[in-house]
Amino acid sequence: MSGTGFNRLAGVVLAGGQGSRMGGQDKGLLSFREAPMISWTLQQVRPVVDQLLISCNRNEHLYAGFGETLVGDRKAGFGGPLAGVEAALAALEADVSHLLVLPCDTPLVSQQVLGLLVRHARLYPGHIVFLKTGAREHYLHAIIPVCYRAALEQWLASGQGAVGRWYRQLPHVALDVSRDSDCLLNFNTPELLAVG
Repeated sequence: MSGTGFNRLAGVVLAGGQGSRMGGQDKGLLSFREAPMISWTLQQVRPVVDQLLISCNRNEHLYAGFGETLVGDRKAGFGGPLAGVEAALAALEADVSHLLVLPCDTPLVSQQVLGLLVRHARLYPGHIVFLKTGAREHYLHAIIPVCYRAALEQWLASGQGAVGRWYRQLPHVALDVSRDSDCLLNFNTPELLAVG
């Protein structure tokens, strides 16, 4: 797949989880610095992409208020983050070649880090490119070539759901952004959100 070109970039913010560490609350809609948590990520990613989607499986009427295209998991239940990626890949405009994936619970993510990720993906257009900080891999901060849509559908259909394991079936590269590790902090527990 090394010949895969980088054309237009779409983005999806994943807000389709169960929020189990938040007592079942919808993380993207929880308040962070007096605004819904997802709004911070949307604000940073909008200038970077040509098409933007939100993956959600509940509260669609609230997510619609952000003015972006909504997608839901193609199968009932909470299928994990790759189910949200699959739904986004199925909804992309025809000339989009790559999908930027972001979670809804890292509201401090910066345009600087997103720019680094995009530039790296342009260098490796046939690879899944994801961020890491030292030994920690941030699989949900990634750019995935659209050409791997069928591979993802097969992976999910086989009952698999692990993000890192799927990446490792395909060409992939990790970009170390340890100097910017603070912007990848997950606000995924009430305690973290309270001090955010």
